[in-house]
Amino acid sequence: MLTKEFYLLTESSVICSYLVSKWIDNLAELPNFRGFLLKEDMPSENLIQKRKLFHGEYAGKKLLTDEDYQKLICLYPALDETEKAMISLFGVSQYSTTEYAKTFFLGNDVNQEYAKNFLKENSKVSPPYIFACLTQILQPWWLEITNSQLFNVHSAVLPYARGMYSIENIAILRDINKFKKVVGFTIHYIDKGVDLGPIIRAERIIDPFRFNSIWELKGYIYIIEFDAYVKTAKEIISNNQTMPVGVIQNPSLRGPNFRIKNFAYDKLRQAEEGYLAMKNAFN
Repeated sequence: MLTKEFYLLTESSVICSYLVSKWIDNLAELPNFRGFLLKEDMPSENLIQKRKLFHGEYAGKKLLTDEDYQKLICLYPALDETEKAMISLFGVSQYSTTEYAKTFFLGNDVNQEYAKNFLKENSKVSPPYIFACLTQILQPWWLEITNSQLFNVHSAVLPYARGMYSIENIAILRDINKFKKVVGFTIHYIDKGVDLGPIIRAERIIDPFRFNSIWELKGYIYIIEFDAYVKTAKEIISNNQTMPVGVIQNPSLRGPNFRIKNFAYDKLRQAEEGYLAMKNAFN
């Protein structure tokens, strides 16, 4: 019987470094783990080493100076408020996204020919299982080559809020009931739609207003969803007898598909203010 060969498909960011760290600690030693697939052009060896050294020096540290943050921005340029909140709550992650030996760089667009050829070449014996966590929507050929053995983790409860910045977009509405409904995460199959695949696991935060900001809330969600993703991946990979079927989403409950191109800077502030307004009203 063939074992379930698998990859983690993700990108180089502070957020994803937490997932990579948890993956290394819990799954990387399994003989059927094939490595990390990164949405990033091949970085210089100098950058790879600088990232590794930074995480080695600062791992677990929650209070960073302005100088420390400047170093971090040089390593991961798109540092945002959620990532800063994650560091404050949980400390710098143990590992960088790029230091593991079996790391393969697919380029900044994982739908290009290089990635397609890589996947084809590494699917000749049997299609791999791919656990994804990235911002780019995958083209249908990913489904074809992997025999639809593609999974995603979404930082909101499906089907109520799909796409990018789901929690922020709902926070802007300042509707406490709607907000409480979507605040959590979902692990689901990837299909040809956007966040429409069958749901394997979904969890909701009981008290989303116990945080100081929406960024702390989002950072907390990322950490618990990564823990759940690692656990779910381990369960799927270790069982050669069955596969999760997933629950097909009810179209009548389907929320809007939020697009990254429609989320401008002013909406960040609106989401921030909307969360605090709901928090004050709720408490």
